Amino acid sequence: MAATRKRKTDDIDAERSEVHSGSDLADRHRRTSKHRVPHQTGKPHSRKRKPAKAAAPEQKKLPFGKSMSLSRFIGKDPFTKRLVRAGGIIVASMLRIAGLIIVYQLVAGTRFFAVRSIELEGNSLLSRTQIENIVRPVIKGGVLKVDLNQIRDELRKNELVSEVQVTRVLPDILRVKIKEREPYALARMSDGSVVCVDRNGSTFGDQSLFRNRLYLPMITGLSEEGERAAEINRQRLLTYQKLVKDLDGTQPPLSSKIDEVIFEDVQGIRVILSDSHIAVFLGKEDFRTRLNAALDVLDAIKRKDAEALNVLRIGDAEKLLSGVKIAYLNATIPKRVIVGLDE
Repeated sequence: MAATRKRKTDDIDAERSEVHSGSDLADRHRRTSKHRVPHQTGKPHSRKRKPAKAAAPEQKKLPFGKSMSLSRFIGKDPFTKRLVRAGGIIVASMLRIAGLIIVYQLVAGTRFFAVRSIELEGNSLLSRTQIENIVRPVIKGGVLKVDLNQIRDELRKNELVSEVQVTRVLPDILRVKIKEREPYALARMSDGSVVCVDRNGSTFGDQSLFRNRLYLPMITGLSEEGERAAEINRQRLLTYQKLVKDLDGTQPPLSSKIDEVIFEDVQGIRVILSDSHIAVFLGKEDFRTRLNAALDVLDAIKRKDAEALNVLRIGDAEKLLSGVKIAYLNATIPKRVIVGLDE
């Protein structure tokens, strides 16, 4: 008992010796707060929990995977790779062309390329004024912007123009080279009008264009309508040229003895003599020989040479010598001329 009482007394003394000053308590408090939580008495405070963040919606996966990406597809397929490269070249070329067009339009519209003069070549029937009156209204903008095809078309509408060539002479000149239709002979149309005709059988202009040209017999009987008119007239002009060549190829020339050449579909050529106005049928060949035979008959009649008429095998010589009027002579029968009387 005594021992127990003594231990309690020692414990009380030890507790008293442990009482410290205020500064010691503060130091102790600081040491305690850094290393351990002070003992709390009473009911512990409940901590407020922050509400959990809503989970982000999960992105839906696309229906195709990595293997369908464009870069992977192009990289793996050689044909597609070449196709894309070709497409890029085409696009670049188109952009380059578009740029050139823009530059061209800007440059072509400047005053530097304005049309200042028109050079003409080959015009003799058409005057400069006539040609410029056709060309000037078509010119819009500078030399580079002129529609050359439109100028050609407008000039070809003129019946005197056979061919035309239009070129640019930079910076400010248009050169127009014209091939006019060359009048070869005169032709009488069905309405009585007289026009020019070229070697191809094309009719144009009027008689005034044939001034100061070699005399040739008038042409009658050209085709004036139908799909084959141009071809028919071309063939008839070939025959006409052959006639003139035959008549004038040997001395003396005989074309001056003919006033008019008439084309007939069946009988060929019929000519009207310039002095007597008698018709002579020459057919389609041997024109000089046949015309000479007809002229010999007329000369014998004019001289009243009955013997010559008998040699020429001309019937009704007495009537012819009596002065009966002759309607025509047909020289298409070999070695004989038939004389038609106007009774």
